[in-house]
Amino acid sequence: MGTENVSPIALFFDAGPIITLVMARLWWILPELKKRFGGKFYITPAVRKEVIERPLNIRRFQFEALQVQKLINDGVFDVYPQIPTAKISTLIHLANAGFSSGGKTIDIIQSGEMESVSCAVEMSAGVVMDERTLRLLIENSSELQKLLEVRFHKQVDVDLQKIREFQQQLGKPQIVRSSELISVAYQMGLLSGYAPKGEKGRTVLLDSVLWNAKFNGCAITEQEIEELKKVLLR
Repeated sequence: MGTENVSPIALFFDAGPIITLVMARLWWILPELKKRFGGKFYITPAVRKEVIERPLNIRRFQFEALQVQKLINDGVFDVYPQIPTAKISTLIHLANAGFSSGGKTIDIIQSGEMESVSCAVEMSAGVVMDERTLRLLIENSSELQKLLEVRFHKQVDVDLQKIREFQQQLGKPQIVRSSELISVAYQMGLLSGYAPKGEKGRTVLLDSVLWNAKFNGCAITEQEIEELKKVLLR
């Protein structure tokens, strides 16, 4: 992956990757990644509420919120105002009616992530998203069913008609994860100064930075980390 493979128009950021990069102390790579990308970095009003407005009222997370606000002040992020509200409501309804257990539907999608994805589709742009549930809903609903059964420890039923309608209405946005942004930053040499000396220095650096992202919210498996390392260490 690389942001060079995404439409040059824009990238829409869900809250998760922003939180991951801030908590992992890697938010500073975003201005350089934006220069490399050559397009706009957007967040939606719902994402702004989640990463700035709400945490500003919680002392533990106030400084993290201020770091994100600074990215807006510095022009790294723009807040995208043209939200397709009706479409988002329809998509959320379809998604949340698509899975059920014991005769009750399961709410699996929130407004923030759906705003980001829907706006990205409207602009033929990419979306930066770590959230596994929505990614699987778009790409592999049978795997999502298995994930929900593991999560809730009970059988989960799928309404395939609603899932197909959801997928048809949404389309297939190009999805980028925070781990992939970190990989591009590594390829650009932005992280080189952290590599310890020795023949395994690059391995230690990649291992530490990718696991740091995982521990701070990126939905990446140990196997995916090892696969990324193999590609980046060639």
